Amino acid sequence: MKKLFLLMAFIGCLSPIWAVQKQTYTFAQRDTCSLKMDVYMPDDTLSSHPCVFFVFGGGFKMGERDTPSAVTYMENMAKAGIVGISIDYRLGLKGVESTSLIELAKLMENAVNVGVEDAYSAVNYAIEHATELKINPKQIVLSGSSAGAIISLQCDYYLQNQHALSKVLPADFKFGGIVPFSGAVAAFNGKVKYQQQPAPTLFMHGTKDELVVYNKLMVFGKGMFGSNALAKQFKKNGWPYQFIRFTNFGHEIAVMGYKEHADAVVDFVNRFVVGQARIQIDMTWAEEGIDKPLMDIDPAGLYGKSDVQLSVSPEVLERIR
Repeated sequence: MKKLFLLMAFIGCLSPIWAVQKQTYTFAQRDTCSLKMDVYMPDDTLSSHPCVFFVFGGGFKMGERDTPSAVTYMENMAKAGIVGISIDYRLGLKGVESTSLIELAKLMENAVNVGVEDAYSAVNYAIEHATELKINPKQIVLSGSSAGAIISLQCDYYLQNQHALSKVLPADFKFGGIVPFSGAVAAFNGKVKYQQQPAPTLFMHGTKDELVVYNKLMVFGKGMFGSNALAKQFKKNGWPYQFIRFTNFGHEIAVMGYKEHADAVVDFVNRFVVGQARIQIDMTWAEEGIDKPLMDIDPAGLYGKSDVQLSVSPEVLERIR
């Protein structure tokens, strides 16, 4: 009896880890697409949870909501008491091959806006079904990888700037947080400038990322404002954020961010979204022996006529896929 009591006391001291319930819903019909979301819910008795969305990456031309790494990420959220929702969106650059830089810029703007429109629809569906999905509409976090990270940041940027696409959301809606893994805000008409304070943001980015730029890149009034450029605005204006800078890493953080650092996302949700901390945290992650990116993707080659080939070791491949 004494041993049983000690065992029960020990179990009671552990952080709760629940089983995961997964269900799939159709949240929109667009063109010829049925857009679906996979919802991962903690198997508990609570009626309301924070919620983390995931928008997959793939250069706006490929990708799926239910890759093994995405499933694991969403399951990790649910095990931490957070509802995870992984979504589809239309791939605006699917099938696009080599084209002029000007034409690609136009296609990219459309691809970003199509992705934002679909992400807004998914979030709105979740808000309308908040009771069924057991989520708190005031604690919705939008996270994404690469192209999905751009969509996530763009969704909040458009919302704070009252872009027409954001009108699908309730008038008083605000994101609880944004978590971009190698993301940027796309600038289509000059520099990025927030008209209202953005949501608390957890930036994760490799300092040598040249695919989705770590700093910023502007050409003829259009470009990308990466995590470092955005964090400077956040710091200057006193807006809450956390930045994990992965020294000497490249675009592989788009996957490694959520695959290897899901615990940082959980901490961010608990601290900034649930706890409403209004602080700024800047961190550096370095690994011995890493002096250059683990993989090298040519931005031009991504939209060329041949498939993108990665020449990396099995150990690296395991980390980035």
